[in-house]
Amino acid sequence: MSLTIESAQNIFSKTQVPSPIPATIALFDQLGVDDQLAYLWFAYTEMGRTITPAAPGAARLQLAENLLAQIKQMSSEEQTQVMRDLANRADTPISRSYGFFSVNTKLAFWYELGELMKQGVVAPIPSGYQMSPGVQVVLEATKKLDAGQQITVLRNTVVGMGFDTSSLGPSSYPKPVAEPAFERTAPIVSSVKIDGITEAAVLSYIEAMNADNFDAAINLFTPDGALQPPFQKPIVGRDAIAKYMREEAQGLNMMPKQGICEVQPDGSKQLKVTGVVQTPWFGVNVGMNIAWRFLINPQGQIFFVAIDMLASPEELLSLRRV
Repeated sequence: MSLTIESAQNIFSKTQVPSPIPATIALFDQLGVDDQLAYLWFAYTEMGRTITPAAPGAARLQLAENLLAQIKQMSSEEQTQVMRDLANRADTPISRSYGFFSVNTKLAFWYELGELMKQGVVAPIPSGYQMSPGVQVVLEATKKLDAGQQITVLRNTVVGMGFDTSSLGPSSYPKPVAEPAFERTAPIVSSVKIDGITEAAVLSYIEAMNADNFDAAINLFTPDGALQPPFQKPIVGRDAIAKYMREEAQGLNMMPKQGICEVQPDGSKQLKVTGVVQTPWFGVNVGMNIAWRFLINPQGQIFFVAIDMLASPEELLSLRRV
């Protein structure tokens, strides 16, 4: 039996509990532009004590410093319009430049923008703004999430802003800039142990990702393999997966706890592993509850891995067979 991405996406499908994250993001998407900006401002100030990201460091801010310098020189009205353009995904020079940023650089950009707002250098939400009922609904929905889920919601709201550059030709792209590495403060785990799992490809994948050794991680995949990040479509092929890992998976600390493995008649294996992931943006104080669903081919290579945000911490302890 040949392995397909479509069938791989359905492994352990009956164990998946609907996450509240997509519904919260959908509520955010329904807000008007000013309300979206207000939500980010209130979320940053009201919940910042628990989910404020760590300072991104000079190297990562350097990639966004040109845009930030332009914004700092603008009038308050112009600054507000730039943020409206970003939220509205308008086709402007700044919005295009932002659209080419990696996820981590976008996060660094908004982190610094928030700091500049607190300092009064950049205009906060428009003067006289009154929080709308829609913003209140999204804020209340966000507050009900655990810290890891809140991170994901705020991350996705920022990542989706700016002009969509996916349809632009290669000649439109700026000269590639190497993504600066996150400096790891914790020792790298060189030997991973997962209760219930002995599959070499899975253990090696976690070890490689925890060391930012993306070349080693990519070599574990089949040439036509795929990785499906949370709430996204599968990323297919080693080159595409490598690009995603280098831009979005740096500095992750993956801590799988337990898993189950089911051998199929053709010799392939379906595995589900649950655990916690810490990101360099939010440090060791906040962990995201994660499930990895692997499909390993009969030759022991990764054909597919899906990364799922768990709906509740209880799911970490509730591995169920299909």
